[in-house]
Amino acid sequence: MSTPSVTILKNLVLNWESNQMEEETIATFYRHLDGYPSCHAIDIANSLVVASRTKPEHIDFSGGSVERGILNNRNWCQHFLKAMCMADADIEFIGEDNVPFASYTYVVTGAYDNFGGKVSIGAEEYLSRINIKVYEGDENGNLVFEGGAAECLAWADGYCGDC
Repeated sequence: MSTPSVTILKNLVLNWESNQMEEETIATFYRHLDGYPSCHAIDIANSLVVASRTKPEHIDFSGGSVERGILNNRNWCQHFLKAMCMADADIEFIGEDNVPFASYTYVVTGAYDNFGGKVSIGAEEYLSRINIKVYEGDENGNLVFEGGAAECLAWADGYCGDC
C-alpha cells in the first residue's frame, strides 16, 4: 500500500519589521511511496546527519593550503537537499499551492541567519539548528513528533502509527 507524504522545508528568519523570528517556506516536495515515519522520517534524519558531516574545503593559495568551512549559518538546506536527493527516495518538488493528499506531513525548519555575517559552523551546531515536526495528515493534523535528527531516528525506528 502506498503512503504518500509531503515535506515542507522552512527557514527560521528574523522579520526586520517586528524583530521576531518567523518561519518562511522555501521548498516543498512530495513522496509518492514510503512516506511512513519508519521510512521517510529516517531518510530525513539520516540526510541531516550526512549533511552535517560535510567536509571543509582545502584551498591552495600559491602553495599554501588553507582549510575553509563549508557548513555555515545560512546554508543548512542545500546540504540537506544534496543528501536527501542521494537517498533511495523518489521525491517530486511541488509548489505551495499544489499540495496533494498526504498520510504524513514533515516540516523541517532550519535556523537561517539573515542578519550579521556568514560564519562557519560545525556538525553539532548544524544539527542543533534544525527541527523536525511530523504530522498525521496535513500540517494542521495531529503532531506525532517534534525534535532533532537523533531523536527522530530513535522515534521513527519504533513508530507504528495505528498498528
